Amino acid sequence: MSQDFNNLAILIPTRNRAGILATTLKELQNAGLGEVPLWIYDDCSADPAAIPKTVEGWPRVRVISGKKRVGQAEGRNVLMRACGKEFGLFLDDDSFPRSVAGLQKHLVYNPELRRAVVTFQYMDIPTQRYSTPVDQPAGPARAFQGGGSLFHIPTILGLGGFRSFFIYGYEEPELSCRLQMNGFHIWYEPSLVVFHNHFETPAEFRNHAEYHYLYARNSILMSSLNMPLWLGLPHGLARSVRRSFYQRNYCWPKCRGTADGIWQSFFLWRERTPGTYAQAKDWIRFSKTCSR
Repeated sequence: MSQDFNNLAILIPTRNRAGILATTLKELQNAGLGEVPLWIYDDCSADPAAIPKTVEGWPRVRVISGKKRVGQAEGRNVLMRACGKEFGLFLDDDSFPRSVAGLQKHLVYNPELRRAVVTFQYMDIPTQRYSTPVDQPAGPARAFQGGGSLFHIPTILGLGGFRSFFIYGYEEPELSCRLQMNGFHIWYEPSLVVFHNHFETPAEFRNHAEYHYLYARNSILMSSLNMPLWLGLPHGLARSVRRSFYQRNYCWPKCRGTADGIWQSFFLWRERTPGTYAQAKDWIRFSKTCSR
């Protein structure tokens, strides 16, 4: 293994998707990442033996098997705390790079740049769509792809990591908001492309009711917990309602999620990390004007 990868681990949270994960592991080996330490968090899969069996043969692998489902956000925290590396390449169980080009130069932290996350170009295989226009150069980004980004782990954990109660849904932009308000940055690196190989077998489907509930709830919390409440609550509520309006299905889970988002904005008062009005205004402006 290249000495340049000594401070790197590959971190993948998963649940009930052993078949999808197996395809990803083959692609990682083909990309030249087979010797990089691989850490997997199995979020209480129905078959606890499936994921360990899938990773047999990977040279340096550790599977952490959760006894209680905690969700993708906390699963990522568990991996960062456990891996013992300075940098973590976060991937989803259905995402992978086909080349490591553009990775090594970011494996040295420059405290003056304060780059907490480097996020990469993301291409969805079924639709052939890119997350960012292919002619966009490297530069600052407002958010990152959770399934295709390089984390400076001490920086992320120093801010508390992901909010565990988010489970999943807007956990990436919520963390992006906290990073920005604390003077850290996200950098977009287009030279490395992460491929999103989304597919589902009958045993690996998404719980769509839960999905829409969490997105409706968390879209409120990401603003109400990080901004002055008088600004953050209406800002998040507008996002939640707008999202529900444009995606007109699963109405009851969305209504319940919106109501819970309002209530939990007060119930989770001790979890709030509100920035100033000026910081919130800068974040909103940056989010609207940044091209990535």
